[in-house]
Amino acid sequence: MNVLPTPTKVSLLLSEAEAHRALNHPYLDALKEGTLPDPLGALKRFASEYAVYTGSFQNYLLLCMSKMEDQRHRSILLENLCEESGMIEEEELLELAEIGIPAEWVQGVPHPELFERFRTALGADEHYNTGEIASLWKSLFLAQLKEANAAEALGALGLGTESIIKHFYRPLIEAIRNLTDLKREDYVFFELHAEIDDEHGKLMIQIADDLVAENPRNYEDMKQGMRKALGLRSFFCDMMLNMELNR
Repeated sequence: MNVLPTPTKVSLLLSEAEAHRALNHPYLDALKEGTLPDPLGALKRFASEYAVYTGSFQNYLLLCMSKMEDQRHRSILLENLCEESGMIEEEELLELAEIGIPAEWVQGVPHPELFERFRTALGADEHYNTGEIASLWKSLFLAQLKEANAAEALGALGLGTESIIKHFYRPLIEAIRNLTDLKREDYVFFELHAEIDDEHGKLMIQIADDLVAENPRNYEDMKQGMRKALGLRSFFCDMMLNMELNR
């Protein structure tokens, strides 16, 4: 008889994260289905806002890295930082090629530039960095990471961000395909992160398991960090939905 493995504490946290409202938000559903009053305009406004938050991702990684005492853990985050700068390893390039993403679209291109490519192709560049909603999200997230210990920071950036980002991006990819005629290269930012960040998420789960094994009290800090990060993402969606419905 096959015996299913007992879920680890970290895997239980990840299940909680994947069920969170931030990833199952009516705003994301409305973008995907095109049911907002101004569907294309809403997608452009999302692009303008989200550029503010995602443009600081390297800062989030550096803050989280600064909390880690174990060199192995810092090395994992450093690898992520390098890929955010456009340095993608050959093995990952081969995996991307298998799903139709050629290396020349992404290799050597910092991820903020990939998002800029999307924003410009969408015609949202006239709103660049005017996103008050995302500015607040970014400020609150930076404050959380600055004040966090290693476990809370890892919970926020690992379990509450990297490990779940593919679920956040899937409805956005559908919205782009449904509402625009953008070429795949134009919005490769989202597919790239859905594929590569899935691997990053697995590595961060390894760090999380290590931290819990080192000190069981780290579990509660990790859970708090994850919940705060997901709460901020949900807050962003709440504010965006309210803005679109009350324009």
